[in-house]
Parts: sequence; structure tokens; C-alpha cells
Amino acid sequence: MTTETVDELDTVKHGDPTTQEKAWLTILRETNEKLAKSIEMVEEQLQSIHDESNEWKTRYEIQKEINDYFRKSFIICDQHIPKAKNILQIVKSTARRGSTIVNQVELDEEPIEVLEEYKQYIQRLCKELECRIEQEGKAYYWATDIRKQALIELNYTYVPAPSSKFQLEKLNENILKPERPSRIFHPKHGLSRSTNNLKKLPPMHFK
Repeated sequence: MTTETVDELDTVKHGDPTTQEKAWLTILRETNEKLAKSIEMVEEQLQSIHDESNEWKTRYEIQKEINDYFRKSFIICDQHIPKAKNILQIVKSTARRGSTIVNQVELDEEPIEVLEEYKQYIQRLCKELECRIEQEGKAYYWATDIRKQALIELNYTYVPAPSSKFQLEKLNENILKPERPSRIFHPKHGLSRSTNNLKKLPPMHFK
């Protein structure tokens, strides 16, 4: 607790009602300023997390599209390799029978080997992309959780402010203006002041 706060508390304890209300108003204003700064910091953090969340979401969607593309390529290669092997077997069997197709077709297994290597390459690439998508998906959901926590904290610390300057001035005037004590008539003592209707602020506990 700061020295200024201790002095203000002493003023509240030993001062008259008007001084007490002014001191309480000062303490409340300082607390409100601290809350406003906290809300501003949380809003900035929320905005940065929101931007980061959008970036992770975009990267996640792009990687997912790339992964789908390579999956389709893998399926195409997987379908064409057996067909190419079947055609090669037909050509070889035809060549053994002495058909004239041997003179028109070159018996070369290199295209099939290239397709198999390409298939293996796509398989490895798909695994790498799956790992990357899994990592970016975890990061995306992590950023989303942080954003939700920031929203909860922002809603918890939110203090509604007056919508206009006139309302703020009117609120300050009502706080600063002490309530006049009511006068009652007593048959024995005559007119007297009753302090029962004076409003008192609730005690504030400082750690």
C-alpha cells in the first residue's frame, strides 16, 4: 500500500462526510484508471492473438489444400502403376511369341521405375505435410484457447463508462454533492437533525 493511499484512508476515517466522499471518489477514480489501463492492455493482447489466430487459420487451410492435392496425385500414380506393369507384361509375352508389335514398342522399364519413385516421393511428402498440418492445427487451437481466455478476462474486468460527457459530469456532481440531513420534530427537544438517512460507502479492503 502506498503512502498516498494511507493518507487518503486516514482522511476518510477522521474527516467529515463531505471530505470522506471526496476521498472515496479519489480512490475510486484511481481504481477506475487502473482498470482502464488493464482493459486496454487486454484488448491489445486480444487483437494480437486474433491476428495470430487468423494467420494460423490461413496457413492451416493452405496446407490442407496442398495435402489434398498430393493425396489426389498419389491416388493417380497408384492407379497408373499397375496399368503400366500390366501393359509391360502384355508386351513381353507378345514379344516371346514373336509378334510384330516388338518392332513398334520399345521394351523399357524406366518409365515404371520413374512412376514408382514419384509415388514414394509423394508418400514421403504426404507424411511430412500431415505432420506440419498436425503441428499447425495444434498451434491454431492453442491460439484460439488463448483468445477465449483473453475474452473471458476482458469481460470480467469490463466497467461500463458513461455514454456522454454530460452524464459523467452529472455523476460527479451527484457524488461530490453531500445529502442534506433531514430534520425531524421531537415533542420534547424540538427540531433535530437525524443522521440515519445519510448514505455511507461500503468499506474497502486493501491488501
